[in-house]
Amino acid sequence: MNNKMHAWLCGIVISAMLAAGIWGSVHDVYAKEGTDRTYPTVSVEVVKASNLSETKTNTAGKIVPTIEITTASAPVTGGSSSSKGSAGSSLSGSVAGIAYSDLAMANVHEAVNVRKEASEESEIVGKLFKDCGGQILEKKEGWTKLKSGEVTGWVSNDYLLFGAEAKKLADSVVSKVATSTTSSLRLRMEPNENSKILDLLAEGDKIDVINEDDKWVEVEYSDGTQCYVSADYVTISYELGSGKTIEKIKAEEEAERKAQEASKPAETKSDGKKSTDAPAQTNATPAPVNTAPVPSTFDDVTLLAALIQCEAGNEIYEGQVAVGSAVINRLKTGRWGSSIYSVIYAKSQFGPAGTGMVAQVAAAGPKASCIKAAQDAISGVSYIGGATSFRNVRSGHLGIVIGNHVFW
Repeated sequence: MNNKMHAWLCGIVISAMLAAGIWGSVHDVYAKEGTDRTYPTVSVEVVKASNLSETKTNTAGKIVPTIEITTASAPVTGGSSSSKGSAGSSLSGSVAGIAYSDLAMANVHEAVNVRKEASEESEIVGKLFKDCGGQILEKKEGWTKLKSGEVTGWVSNDYLLFGAEAKKLADSVVSKVATSTTSSLRLRMEPNENSKILDLLAEGDKIDVINEDDKWVEVEYSDGTQCYVSADYVTISYELGSGKTIEKIKAEEEAERKAQEASKPAETKSDGKKSTDAPAQTNATPAPVNTAPVPSTFDDVTLLAALIQCEAGNEIYEGQVAVGSAVINRLKTGRWGSSIYSVIYAKSQFGPAGTGMVAQVAAAGPKASCIKAAQDAISGVSYIGGATSFRNVRSGHLGIVIGNHVFW
């Protein structure tokens, strides 16, 4: 009886196996060609062939090879589709004109050296600063040659990010800027042509973008004020911070050193007298000295004249020229900006610029004496030497007094 039952059960199992095989064949035959079929995860047995020579005795008393088996789970797919892992994927798109695949970002707290050759002993040609990026030109073992702004050279890979990490950082620090394509571009408080004018932008000046549409671009002024420019007169672009050459870094440091020295108050000697090394305070207007002129446009003269009128419109003529000369001296140092506009609108420097008064005077037209004073200052006339700062004479600051201002 037991034998019959056993045979009956075996028959059922064999029939089920045959049915499953036939169904699988039919399914494969009638499945649409090219259709993806994903099956449940299965365990794949991996046999270590090196153990095949070892043997042991099974429960039936037969000698069988000892096979060491390890298992790993993997999805099995059918059809014509294929799956590409993240390791094989490539980044598409770009940021600030650099393809993500060619992008390297500085991974530092302050700055990393850019060297002439791929060696720590090589000459330093520049620096790449925090959150700055560059375009990859070449790679060697442990080093990458890149171009960032005006500097080109090798940087150790220990201080760089690549691929997805570089993309993530770049996307978080990239700036969207509007560049003026015309002179005297008006910054308006509201997005309409009848709105109050806050300031003017010269051709080539840049300003950060907040939002944009077909007609108006919302931008951020230097003091944080949100204002608008016409979309017809700007180009929109994205910019990453870039490295600097050693020459430029040294020039900036020297300009800053000189500016700091010029702003130091007079030192007191042990006998209580003021040091003669400091600028002497005098009420006599010094004789003018001709210095090197700077390139300028009509808008530069108008803008500088407007500032002079705001700061010294009621001063004697020499005092008006002196205010203009302070701006030109700042321009020559490079510390406050690379144009008359950027010097005047450097953050927290000239109050009338930040309040919009300079823009209003420029739009209305400065008075004749201020225009002439601006022209003289730009041409190199100076009553204050290399002074870059001034205050009301009542401040008590030591320096060259002209009218109601003291310059140092």
